[in-house]
Amino acid sequence: SAPSSATPAPATKGSYIDYAAYAANPGMYSAGKVVLFFHAGWCPKCRETDKNLTSDPASVPVGLTVVKADFDNDNDLRQKYGVGVQHTFVQVDADGNELATWTGTYTGADIAGKTV
Repeated sequence: SAPSSATPAPATKGSYIDYAAYAANPGMYSAGKVVLFFHAGWCPKCRETDKNLTSDPASVPVGLTVVKADFDNDNDLRQKYGVGVQHTFVQVDADGNELATWTGTYTGADIAGKTV
């Protein structure tokens, strides 16, 4: 059988999850980079990014977790990170501290490329 190191642990493989799943166990993702994606269903750019990440889950690079947050309803989260517009991405550390913020990325590779 293959060595166990050939299969990445759930915490390190690339993933696209919703905020509820992340909030339930943020420590599970702390080994990699975590980026909150402030998504709105009415936003064409958000829908494009969402489609890219869901249609090809393997496109999210190993070590990156993209967390889909609801721009319209997660007001506390928006306030915490000062997010004023949808299609905003906020990289956070294991303690939820903001490391980087940007807009305008559409793929897992683009998102990973903006992380610090």
